Amino acid sequence: MNPLATLLLNKEAIVFDLDGTLLHTEPDIRMAINAALTECGHRTIDPNVELPNLHGPSRELVGSAVALVDFPEEGLDVLIPAYQRHYKVQAHAHSNLYPGVMSLLENLRDRDIKLAICTNKIEANARHALTKTGIIDFFDVITGSDTTAFPKPHPLPLSHTLKELDVAHAHAVLIGDTHVDARCAARCNVDFILHQNGYGRPSEADYRIAGQFNTYDSVFS
Repeated sequence: MNPLATLLLNKEAIVFDLDGTLLHTEPDIRMAINAALTECGHRTIDPNVELPNLHGPSRELVGSAVALVDFPEEGLDVLIPAYQRHYKVQAHAHSNLYPGVMSLLENLRDRDIKLAICTNKIEANARHALTKTGIIDFFDVITGSDTTAFPKPHPLPLSHTLKELDVAHAHAVLIGDTHVDARCAARCNVDFILHQNGYGRPSEADYRIAGQFNTYDSVFS
């Protein structure tokens, strides 16, 4: 058994980030942002331009994206509700599980490992995305950016998640794809595993990891 599999199987709980970790959600995020920009009479973001922040709560995510097209910051109070409305209407129609996620979750469930979500997505949107992709029943706890007073990288969302699971920090691991997840885990003294094919940026790679992987099929291979 490889070292990553050994690490996971020695934990009582595995907590997952969502966007860029279990789900590829960028298409829905981009479409909702562009629909909101159009509604506000502004030019949209070119499809070939990379969105700079797919890991923050809504205001940071949208704000950094629309800055690419010089949308005025003072207009965010109108733009963000429009984005949230379009995102809800889209109903995650263009979001998908990364290959191998379902098999991994089934494997972990069969081994009686507790599973949870800790995301910077609004909790209601996280629950809908998990339902839409057919994996919500795997998770005992779902923590969103609005579940606690602060989003990641503040330690509170992860601490709350582990408290709800009734699992000590030393007996858990967080799987995520960005520096935000890594720093949240570090502040909780929780091991962090990096999903390398997510939304992390090479310029933000200075953090401690306990393991890493490219594809879910490789986790137990």
